[in-house]
Amino acid sequence: MDLSSFNSFLKTAQIVGTCIANPLNLFLIYLIWTKSPKKIGNYKYLMIYVSFYEILFSVIAYVTEPLLHSFSTRVIVIVKAKGSIFSREICSILDCLMCAMYGSSMNVFALHFLYRYVSLFPKAKKVLFDGMKIIFWLMIPQIYGVVWLVTYYVVFRETPEYTEFIRKDILEHLDIDVDDVVYVGPYYYMEDKDGVHDLDWTAFWSMAIVWFLILSSAVTVFICGYGCYMKITRGLATSSNSIQTKSIQNQLFYALVIQSAIPFLLMYIPSSIALFCTLIQQNIGSASLFISYSIAIYPVVDPLPSLFIVRNYRKAITEMIRYVTSCGKVKPSTRQSSMQIATVRNKLNS
Repeated sequence: MDLSSFNSFLKTAQIVGTCIANPLNLFLIYLIWTKSPKKIGNYKYLMIYVSFYEILFSVIAYVTEPLLHSFSTRVIVIVKAKGSIFSREICSILDCLMCAMYGSSMNVFALHFLYRYVSLFPKAKKVLFDGMKIIFWLMIPQIYGVVWLVTYYVVFRETPEYTEFIRKDILEHLDIDVDDVVYVGPYYYMEDKDGVHDLDWTAFWSMAIVWFLILSSAVTVFICGYGCYMKITRGLATSSNSIQTKSIQNQLFYALVIQSAIPFLLMYIPSSIALFCTLIQQNIGSASLFISYSIAIYPVVDPLPSLFIVRNYRKAITEMIRYVTSCGKVKPSTRQSSMQIATVRNKLNS
C-alpha cells in the first residue's frame, strides 16, 4: 500500500469535502428557512439542526484528519499531534470529540425518523413536538454525544502499554511514528507487551454502553421508518388530508430515507463491522481505512437528497439557475427598442 499517495489523497478529500460541504449546507439552511412549506412546522428546525451538525462535523474532521486502523482487539482512531497548533492533550480531546460526533450523528437521524412518524398522528405530534417541546428533543443527540465523549476519554484513550504494543505495527503498515500521534479506540481485550489477551471488564461494560447507543438509535430508525412507510403508502391514501399535505409528507420521508442511507452505508455499517471484529478478535487491518474517506465525503453528499427531492427547494434552485443564466441577456423587444432610439438620435444629429 502506497501510504504517501493514500495520505495525500485523503488530505485532498478532506479539504475539498469541507470546502464543498459547508457552503452546500449553508445554502440548504437558507432554503429551509425561506422556502419550506408552511405545513412543515417544527420539522424545519430539525432539518436546520442536521445541516449545522454536518458543518461542525466537517470542520472537526478537517482539523483532526482522523485515520482509522484495525488490530485484532482494537480499532483505533489516529490524530496527528506533531506539528499541530494544538497541544497533545487538546488533540486527544478532539480525537474523542470526533468519535462522539461520529457516533451521535446516528441519533440525530433517529430523532428525524421519530418526528416523521409522530407527525403522521396530529394529536400525538401536538403533545410531543409542538412549540418549545422541540428543544427537549434536540438535546437528546447532545446527551448521546456527551456519553460517547466521556466514555472514550475516560476508558479508551492511549496507554503506555498499548502504545508499545502497536508501535511496530503502525510504523510498518501506516509509516507513522506512534510518538507523533494520539489515538483513541474501543476494545474488549487488553494486550500486554507479549500480545497476551485478557478480557478487560471495564472496557467490556463501556463497550456495552457504546453498543446501547448504537442499537437504540438504529432500532428507532428502522421501527419508525417502517411505520412511516406503512402509514404513507396505506394510511395517507385513504386519509382526509389535502393532496398538498400528502405530497409534502412523501417528499420529506423519502428525502430522509436517502439522507439516512448515506451515512448508514458509508459509515455506520463499516464501523459496526470493525467494532464487532474486535470482539471476535479478527483483524481487518487496512480495510478500516475506508471509513476515513467516508468521513470526508459524508457531509458533502448528505444534503443532496433534501435539495433535489423536496419540491420547494428544487423549484427554488431551478429558479436561481434560470435567473443566473438569463443575466446579461437582452430581450429581443428591448434590443429592438434600443435600435429604434439609436436611429432617432442619428436622424436628429444629422
